Amino acid sequence: MRVLAIGLGGAGGRLADALYRRDRAGKVSCVEAAAIDTDAQALRQLSAITEEHRLYYPPIAPGAIDLEQVLFHLKRRDVSGVDALLLCIGAGGETARLAPALVDALKAGFAEPVLVLAALPQRSEGQRIAAQAAETLDAVLPRADAVLLFDNETFAARQPAGARDPSPTLYAALNAGAARRIGLLLRAGEAGREAAQVVVDAGEVLGTLAGQGFAAVGFAFEPLREHWLVRLLGRPVPFLSRADPFDGAIRVVELAKKACYEEVSVPCDLTGATKALFLVAGPSHELSMKGFTTVQHWLDRTIGGFELRSGDYPVEAGRVGVVVLLAGLRNVPRVTELRQAAERERRPVEIDRVDPYGET
Repeated sequence: MRVLAIGLGGAGGRLADALYRRDRAGKVSCVEAAAIDTDAQALRQLSAITEEHRLYYPPIAPGAIDLEQVLFHLKRRDVSGVDALLLCIGAGGETARLAPALVDALKAGFAEPVLVLAALPQRSEGQRIAAQAAETLDAVLPRADAVLLFDNETFAARQPAGARDPSPTLYAALNAGAARRIGLLLRAGEAGREAAQVVVDAGEVLGTLAGQGFAAVGFAFEPLREHWLVRLLGRPVPFLSRADPFDGAIRVVELAKKACYEEVSVPCDLTGATKALFLVAGPSHELSMKGFTTVQHWLDRTIGGFELRSGDYPVEAGRVGVVVLLAGLRNVPRVTELRQAAERERRPVEIDRVDPYGET
């Protein structure tokens, strides 16, 4: 699945930059990228997106950019092979306020679906940022074809105690985690050296997401232990490369559960998903179809909806990975928490009036 990733604002630009960097490090390229910001310094700090695609627009008014100029630049690019546009935002940022208008402009200017990848703020960023994030999410939700959520709070809490405070190093680690999940999902359907037994293409990914509102991506992997002779020769050795079918099946099942319950991009209720997509990737001789079928049945029984897509992605790698896409989420506690913060921000401050005679 090929996308044009568009980073909006500082956080969105860094997220798109991480996704583009990871994509270009692989053997299959799925991502083109651009960054839009009213902060020139934030654009200079990007390292992967080329300068010609870092779009600086001095604000013509507080909280505004020239959408016509943005579309003009994006349309000059060759997007004939792109399956979707992916707008990356830090939901609590000031520039993210422009996301709803930009989504409308992108949908009007391009035929491809418009997806939003939204990073949710940490609790330590405060009530005002949380409220802003909720308002942005609720504004883009009815406009975008889907909103993929990545919760910075959840993944920051897993960092060492001294590395949890907001900092460039922390956000680099968080963005890399988001890019890892989205990157594998985008590889679905892209040609590799070996043909998949069950092919998942871009149409199926978009069919899982389109019109489903909030979505989450879970990703888990396990390194493979290679025999010393395989490492020495640098290629598989047939009599040493036959995976134990029982161990292989257990591995796929355990990775799928980890992806759904521990390594999902935002904690959510699995039974509240209306659609799901499951993809397993790794060396073909390590991909257990028994485990694959078991996960299919488990997800089919667990999600609230009745639409499940699945496939495999054979690739020469030193690990087996599983990605699970959950769409149409109805119960996302972090979104509920952000909306409650927005409600508190909107609530008028009540001031007790004391009369001069001591009665309240």
